[in-house]
Amino acid sequence: MFLWQPVIAHRIAHSRKGFTLVELVVAFLILVIGVTAILELVSQSALNARYAKDKTTATVLAQQKLEELLSESELTTGEVEGDFGDAYPQFRWRAQINEVSNAGLETGTNLLHITVTVEWMDRGQLRSVQVETLKASVPLLHPQEAPTQQMQQVEDAFGDFSGIDAFPTQGSGRQ
Repeated sequence: MFLWQPVIAHRIAHSRKGFTLVELVVAFLILVIGVTAILELVSQSALNARYAKDKTTATVLAQQKLEELLSESELTTGEVEGDFGDAYPQFRWRAQINEVSNAGLETGTNLLHITVTVEWMDRGQLRSVQVETLKASVPLLHPQEAPTQQMQQVEDAFGDFSGIDAFPTQGSGRQ
């Protein structure tokens, strides 16, 4: 073995005491790319959070407007629209009320199809949420009157049941 080989290796190892310029530039580029990617993710997350908040708010407002329309005793067919005032200035609503044909329903029952759409602007795009339901104009009865009226409707449809013993007891003659 040559005795001078370890000496040369020792001198080469001690002569390199730092990083080269190329190594520093590459490390800096990797750092910049990583930080940029993280900042982009944070920015996108903030935008997604705002969109989710706006969509949730619009859904709640649409449901509230739908409940408000359902509570009205007389609804007329057509389209109505408005805004939510100063509380939610970026949101607008539109309600479409259509009468559904009475196919298969008893006469005198009007069925309305109600659609409420809430719209708002998000990053230059028009966004919207839509909720819909059906409303039947059925007369409301006082709780004490309901069973009597329901029984009357059954009797009108199927006849009088007063002579039928619905729950026979022992000794009633039926076997």
